[in-house]
Amino acid sequence: MAAKNDHFIFYIAFATMICCYFLPNRSWVEAQRGGFSVELIHRDSPKSPFFNQLETISERTINALWRSVARLNRFTATCISKTGAQSDIRSNQGEYLMNISIGTPPFEILAIADTGSDLIWTQCNPCAHCYKQEVPLFDPKSSYTYRKLPCSSRQCQTFPHHSCSIEANDTCLYTIFYGDKSFSNGDLAIDTITLGSSTGGPTITLPKTIIGCGHNNEGSFSEKGSGIIGLGGGAVSLISQMSSLISGKFSYCLVPFSSESGISQIHFGTNAVVSGSGVVSTPLIKKPPEVFYFLTLEAISVDDDKLEFTGSSLGTSEGNIIIDSGTTLTLFPQDFYSKLEASVASKIDAKRIDAPIESLRLCYEANRTDELRVPNITMHFRNADVKLSPLNTFLLVSEGISCFTFSSFQGLAIYGNLAQMNFLVGYDIEHQAVSFKPTQCS
Repeated sequence: MAAKNDHFIFYIAFATMICCYFLPNRSWVEAQRGGFSVELIHRDSPKSPFFNQLETISERTINALWRSVARLNRFTATCISKTGAQSDIRSNQGEYLMNISIGTPPFEILAIADTGSDLIWTQCNPCAHCYKQEVPLFDPKSSYTYRKLPCSSRQCQTFPHHSCSIEANDTCLYTIFYGDKSFSNGDLAIDTITLGSSTGGPTITLPKTIIGCGHNNEGSFSEKGSGIIGLGGGAVSLISQMSSLISGKFSYCLVPFSSESGISQIHFGTNAVVSGSGVVSTPLIKKPPEVFYFLTLEAISVDDDKLEFTGSSLGTSEGNIIIDSGTTLTLFPQDFYSKLEASVASKIDAKRIDAPIESLRLCYEANRTDELRVPNITMHFRNADVKLSPLNTFLLVSEGISCFTFSSFQGLAIYGNLAQMNFLVGYDIEHQAVSFKPTQCS
């Protein structure tokens, strides 16, 4: 088995004062003029409820790698079947949390944010069968902007996993099954979602946003979370639903694992534009399943050794690799990875040792990553050469052990978050492009 990868979760801090709700137009206008930004708080940040002060940095790193294996299973089932169904994502493996508000007055929830999912759902009262949750459940009766969607509505008919409830006045119902046998079902509805700005601007209100109000949810969900927030490319993700507000633009800048704060940033609208010296851009390929973001990788250079990439189970030419902020390692099919590993290993003069976990393949004895003299690695995406630093390619996973952050997993190719750290990564959905700019994100 190959890489175990972090489920990135986004945690957004914001004000929930009711007075802000009487100024929705100002929020939209301000956002359209200057864009807005919010914090991304890593699961292991001191600001996260998942933070365990008794764990060492090495233990957190190893745990993050182990958690990510479930995400790989999700990619495998979805991409090989080509269905785009969200049934094989593991339910409780996220690495970032997103804190948003639902309803009027706003009710704050903390949920796993997933770039490989679409629907925004949370546990709701009354709950016939709910997993244990430390914080109160959302009560739709307390929100005067909450509306159930009828089965005849366009939103219901276009949602892939819906059914109709005759007993509940023809209400549209959603159901999502997860690969670990966890599930959520309930009412498909619309309500107001509120985001707060990390730059001190006004809150951003998103009226009539499609959400799932889960009344029957069971499985391995975390007690500290309260649902899923989809950030993928599908029609009902948070990104897609506010596309007109942000002109289809968002970007993020992920801080390295070594950052003490664990606080990154995600930007929307004009704040998300990636420009200036050093920017390179590659086409964003639209193909099923639409929830994922596909790029085209042509080759990888290890110093002067250029290895042509012949493709993956995703395709041999266009859209042959997924870019995903929720996967830790960068993954390739076994045959290509073997060539890459051999090239990297031939250029490192250090003592090779066994990997501490199965997903890592190439490890060396080192007390600090900068002790290793590692080769320069460049990702040759179509029209964009992204030059990685040692921070992107080798990770100190435990005391005295530094490992290559690339690995293999069946036939998949995924560009993971370790390779994206200290880059400003911008997505322009309208112009179908992803841009990279080397940046000190801390």
